[in-house]
Amino acid sequence: MRFKSIVLSLCVLASVNVVKAQSTDNRNEVRLSVSDGSTLSTVDILGMGLSDAVTGSKRTDQKGSILYGLGYRYSINRFKIGADLGFARSSSKLTNAGENTPSIKERELNFLVLPTAEFVYFRKGLFELYGSAGAGVNLKRHTENALTANAKARKSDLTTSFIYQVNPIGFSVGNSRIGGFVEAGLGSKGFLTAGISLKL
Repeated sequence: MRFKSIVLSLCVLASVNVVKAQSTDNRNEVRLSVSDGSTLSTVDILGMGLSDAVTGSKRTDQKGSILYGLGYRYSINRFKIGADLGFARSSSKLTNAGENTPSIKERELNFLVLPTAEFVYFRKGLFELYGSAGAGVNLKRHTENALTANAKARKSDLTTSFIYQVNPIGFSVGNSRIGGFVEAGLGSKGFLTAGISLKL
């Protein structure tokens, strides 16, 4: 009987500690976000514009998507470390010099890998004010499809480039499990990012 009482007491004590740890120790955070991605598409368009100026070609129907993101953060007091993954696509039609109509359709897929660090300036109740900075790599896949019989589309290629993102202002609102956030800054993700976070 005494042994059962000791085991029961230990089980109750362990369950109380587990519940307490779960309620206060949500160090892991997963984020889903969208960014305007305007700087990423602008860099692509400027690069193509320089190429067009040299070759005499012309691009039309230029389209770019917003940047979809998935992130992870691990909290250590006021610091958070982790990484963001991003995905965006763009497309355009190319009219070569001496042609009247587009002969090639181009597509680009951008996959961003961005290790990131954050510092919380202010925290009170459900509100947090923070800043973040990250640097990483963009994996860009370029493909071309011929729109006319005589068009010469080059093979698909994969290139890498350095990227960064600095968000001096970010704020989040939420409880110990779920919240929303908005970040403003400059870099490959764009000027504005918004999303939801899940703390585990």
